[in-house]
This record gives sequence, C-alpha cells and structure tokens, in this order.
Amino acid sequence: MFTALIVNQKAATIRERLLMGLSPRSHFIILDEASPLVYIAFVFLERGYTMTMLYEQFLGSAPGIRVELVDDSKSPYRVRTLDGFEFLISAEDFRRFYKEAGNATPDVWRPFITDRNKGWVETNKMAKVMEALQPFEKLFQNFPRGRAFVRDALALAQSGADVRGDVLKSLVEKYTRASVDLESLKKALDKLQEVDTETKELLLDESCLNFSIAMGHIEKPLMRPVQEAEAAGTLRPETQTARNNQPRLSRAGMKNVDMKVEGDLLTITIDLSKDFGPSKSGKTIIVASTEGNKSVPGKEHKIGLNVYKHLEATSQRGKRKSFKNVEMDVADSILTMVIDLSKEFGPSKSGKTVIVASTEGNQLVYGRTERVGLNVYRKIDAGVA
Repeated sequence: MFTALIVNQKAATIRERLLMGLSPRSHFIILDEASPLVYIAFVFLERGYTMTMLYEQFLGSAPGIRVELVDDSKSPYRVRTLDGFEFLISAEDFRRFYKEAGNATPDVWRPFITDRNKGWVETNKMAKVMEALQPFEKLFQNFPRGRAFVRDALALAQSGADVRGDVLKSLVEKYTRASVDLESLKKALDKLQEVDTETKELLLDESCLNFSIAMGHIEKPLMRPVQEAEAAGTLRPETQTARNNQPRLSRAGMKNVDMKVEGDLLTITIDLSKDFGPSKSGKTIIVASTEGNKSVPGKEHKIGLNVYKHLEATSQRGKRKSFKNVEMDVADSILTMVIDLSKEFGPSKSGKTVIVASTEGNQLVYGRTERVGLNVYRKIDAGVA
C-alpha cells in the first residue's frame, strides 16, 4: 500500500512529519511540484533504504524517551532519538526497556506500572514501594499477604480509623492464622505513615504489585477475596492452584530465585526473562543465582543454583525435563523445579555431605537455550552448622 505525502517544504519538515504518526512500515511517494526525486532520494538516504520503527521507553529510572530503531541486525542495536542523537543498546536491554510506540505495556510489567496513564514503570518510584513493603513481607512471611495487609491498613487509616487494638488484630487475622508480632507490626505501620504521598498512592493502588493480574488468574485486581475464602475454608481447588502459580519475589541474598517448601517438596521458581548482566568471565549472562550455597527454608539442606545464558545466540534447546531428583517445567518464561527432599543418593565425593538432588553439571533448561546448574545436599552430621 502506498501513502502519498504531498509537501512543498524543507526536507527536515518531511522527516518531522514522518515521525509524527505515519506508519513506519508504509511505502511513501513524496510529491513536490519542483523536485519530487530530490525528496525521495533524501528519505531513502536518511533511512538507509528502509523505514525504521518507532519505539518508546516504558521501563527505567526516567522512562518516556522515544526512539527510532535504526539497526537491529546485530547486538548492540543502534537507535536514534527524535532530536537526532544516536546511541547503542544491547538487544536484551532494548527488548526489556522499549516497546513499539502506541502499544500497551507488556503484561509481565503491569504490576510494576507507576504511571497508569502512560504505562511507565519508573524504577526509582517502585524501589520506594518495595522498601515500604519489606517489613510486612517479613512479618507475614508471605509477600502477597503483606502487600494486601498494607493496602487495607492504609485505606482504613485514610478513612480515619485507628488501626490498633482489635481493629489491628482483626486485620491480621484476615490474612494469616499464624502468629504475628503485633508490636513490630505497629512500628512498621507508624513508619509507613512517613512515606511520601506518591508512594502511598501506589501502595493503595489495587493493581500495583498484584501479580495475579499479569498472570490472568484472577479477574478482580485484588487478593483479599482469596484470603477471605482461605480463612473460611471455602477456597476452591482451581483458585488455590491459581494462587500457587502467582510469580513470587526472590529472597534476600539471591538473584531471581524463589523457594517454597511444602512438606518434603521444595519448589524453586525462576523468571527466565530477567538477567543480571555478564558473569565474571564475560562469556555468559547471569539469569539467576543463589550466590553460593544457601539454606533451604526450614530444612537442614543446602542448595547451590546458577542459571545463565551465552552471549552468542544458539539454536540448541533443552530436551530433558528430569534429572537426579529434579523435575523441571517451563510456562512462558517461568521455570519451576520441584525436588523431593526425602530422597537421597548417597555421600558426595568428599564424604562430608549426602546428595539429595543434582542436575549433574550445567544442563539446558527444557525447551530453552538457558543453562541451569543445581545441587541440593545435606551434611552427614546434621548438627554441624
């Protein structure tokens, strides 16, 4: 399809008009009474014989930059701002921080949006929200519950209610039947009142950090009905499954690794879309890591895990789902590994530990190009720290 653009102005004006909304994939016939071929030649030379795509940054410390994708033939990509400044950005960062102009923010980032009108994710603002929520995640031993509690507590405070005494106890019981240190909770609530107005607005936003929205498990953007049903013992199996499938935040001291223990089953969740830059060798990109051997929550076992990908693209993909006591599954970009902690495979070569699970080296993730290396063990003398 050809789009006719009739102009009789300077070439700079033509460039400006092309950037203002005409389809970047359209073919243009540029007509001018004086010299149409001059304008056509200008456009082809300026754009390298192809029309470039227009993208906008939606994620970062100061999002909102609009750029042309000039060259995406190899990483790093070459992009150009609308005022003509060119710079290079890695293909991975470009895909993470930019989207086609006019498109919606990717679903995976919806819980982190700080500007609903523009769909921007300002990481500086989100960092303040996460910092405000950390004490409550720790007190409730569960991020979604702590997050929902904060939203309710702030809403009650804004309505003029005194969130103390029986009101506080009732609110705590709404989200957990476990014991919560009420004195520490009161101190955390007092500190919460000191955060700036913008952060409070995000904490009150029912969509902010509600991961169930991005996963599409719950229609209403609020976790409270799930908590209420759980307390009443009426939680339906399909709802319970949806809640368990919600992505979770990494634990402190680790990168992109979440661990959950139920009985003897250890479930590890990793978001393969994330990366933490190059490894020390510079040959791979770190996707997730326990940063050494760490304790499994509530168990005597230790775990060491690393997930990485090579800088050079490869077509080779993982074909195995099972390794030594490691069951692997991948849905979209979420990797889940399940380990039965009751199983053992004898002593390690050192004779100091018992092998519980292992990928036995770095293995390709099922259906993916990333590699994972995992070992779970316990010390033969369980009494030794």
